[in-house]
Amino acid sequence: MLLMNFIQQTISTKIASKGKIMADKDLMTPENVPGRYYTDSTCIDCDLCRQIAPKSFTRQDESGYSYVCQQPQTAGEIAQAEEARISCPTETIGNDGE
Repeated sequence: MLLMNFIQQTISTKIASKGKIMADKDLMTPENVPGRYYTDSTCIDCDLCRQIAPKSFTRQDESGYSYVCQQPQTAGEIAQAEEARISCPTETIGNDGE
């Protein structure tokens, strides 16, 4: 519960101050599959994206971070990936819109 409150507060603060939430493509992790969604090296391994969009995100166990293992295909999967991107407390998830 405390983590969810922290995440919601962080999201609200980021949206209010920046207007958008996005990762840095220059810091992209190498395990990401090609496509519009990706993660960067700022991941803190909170597991939120893997809970929200388990088909699209998985964990790199050795180094302890999430990456995109499968690009979302269906409207439902895309909605989950977007929710994960917006919810990410470290802005680790990017969407190039390609």
